[in-house]
Amino acid sequence: MNPDGFAIGLPEIAVSTDPELRLRWLTEADLPALQQIFSAPEVVRYMSGELQDTEQKSREYLLSIQQGFLTGALYQWGLEWCGEVVGTTTLAGLERYPGGIYQAEIGFALAPAHWGCGLMRQTLPALLEFAFSRLGLRRISADVDPRNLASLRLLEFLGFQREGLMRQRYFHLGEIQDAVILGLLRDEWLSRQS
Repeated sequence: MNPDGFAIGLPEIAVSTDPELRLRWLTEADLPALQQIFSAPEVVRYMSGELQDTEQKSREYLLSIQQGFLTGALYQWGLEWCGEVVGTTTLAGLERYPGGIYQAEIGFALAPAHWGCGLMRQTLPALLEFAFSRLGLRRISADVDPRNLASLRLLEFLGFQREGLMRQRYFHLGEIQDAVILGLLRDEWLSRQS
């Protein structure tokens, strides 16, 4: 059983700005959508994962999401808009301490056809509210390639602060990548909401 008491899958998270937008548990029915999202080189360019360019790879990816849920190490939702999964949001590397979850790392991906539509700008506040209020996190961090300007702008818009640069942090898809480290504390989030 999941350590946070979720019985069957992650709870749905509604997005207040758009009734057609929600975060929900991913199932086998979502394999084609996952493959479409994560087989796009421009999506995985700044991520640590590999291209999900076959059904088998997408199936293994979904299995890793479900296993992460069972252990409480990774929570990944499908981002559904108008009845179609067009992206994902993630809380990964959940660190626990007596009394709850101390911190996690946020991640998100969106199918290129939906870039620039504001879907993540609407969705991530709902995820952050869930993480800080429902899960009780104290801190959420992000690890972003400095060339990924859209993600950096979005995170800073949400209140994340740059905390450092890790030079040559990753070797991914044949290239060396730096990483900008950002962080958001629960107190900072709550003060922005009042």
